[in-house]
Amino acid sequence: MTAPDVLTTAAPPISTEEAGAMMQRCFGVAGTVRELSSERDRNFHIAIPGGPGYVLKFTNPAEPALVTSFQTGAMQHVAVRDAALPVPRVVSTLEGEAQATVRVKGHAMVLRLLTYLDGTPLHAAPASPGQMRALGMTLARLDLALTDYDHPGSQRDLLWDITRTASVADRLHYLADGPRRRMVERFVARFADRVAPRLPALRHQVIHNDLNPHNAVVDPVGHETVTGIIDFGDALKAPLVNDLATALAYHVTSGETPFGSLVEMTRAYNAVLPLTPEEVELLPDLVAGRLALTIGITSWRAAEYPANAAYILRNAERAFAGLETLTGAESATAHRLLRHACQKV
Repeated sequence: MTAPDVLTTAAPPISTEEAGAMMQRCFGVAGTVRELSSERDRNFHIAIPGGPGYVLKFTNPAEPALVTSFQTGAMQHVAVRDAALPVPRVVSTLEGEAQATVRVKGHAMVLRLLTYLDGTPLHAAPASPGQMRALGMTLARLDLALTDYDHPGSQRDLLWDITRTASVADRLHYLADGPRRRMVERFVARFADRVAPRLPALRHQVIHNDLNPHNAVVDPVGHETVTGIIDFGDALKAPLVNDLATALAYHVTSGETPFGSLVEMTRAYNAVLPLTPEEVELLPDLVAGRLALTIGITSWRAAEYPANAAYILRNAERAFAGLETLTGAESATAHRLLRHACQKV
């Protein structure tokens, strides 16, 4: 019998009243409760007079306890290694624990309270070179802070792992037949043949693995200071360069010049945490791998959960455009510009 999975198990519904009562019982905190969008968990924003408030997270009941403790530990580890990094802080329960277990409609769910990081969500802020540099620098600092974090829950079999790009081939039949689908199929086959065999030799460590525009927050005035990196739900141990590749995947077609955003973010990341020549060489293909994963996984999930399709497919068009750019005539340009961005001045 196949074990339940967070991508195929719906979290039970929780009203704002129920959430508020459980938060007060477990953490002794009261506030105005508002539900937040989530692909697999149940999350709530808690407004507190005079402050940014909190995020109350009810973890999907299908998530293994070891994985949940790994994610919580990652945030705690970062807070110790680089206290200035804008990542959520874990708020202890009344018993002094990092999390509590509650029963919701017959399901055991892990309950955590995290600090809320205020600002403008990246997807709602205008892009700029300075913003891309700030993202690259902050992500590199996060990866440095996680360098020595070790936890048995980091060894995860996760669909959203670029290393597993070849496995998305089994879900491409959810795409409408046509040139777009064939483009993705060609790239996935090429990744399996030429890229995947080179990945085991790269540096591996725990990475955030999901710096998408919905998981980053910037200052509301200039939009060029990162005020939050949130959601460690896809964190795992994987090639270090995958973290940068994942972040870059959402900005392939943005920038004032071709690949301008990719160059700015990569240069800033590399200045803080230098990449190896092999990592630089594979970076464009890893970015494309993340885009292929986005296309395959979201197409499958949108078909399975049509009521949530708009949220699931929010990055699909950008993913198609980015993959077409990175696998078409401009591919060589992307490789050249990223190599140049990582050269020592």
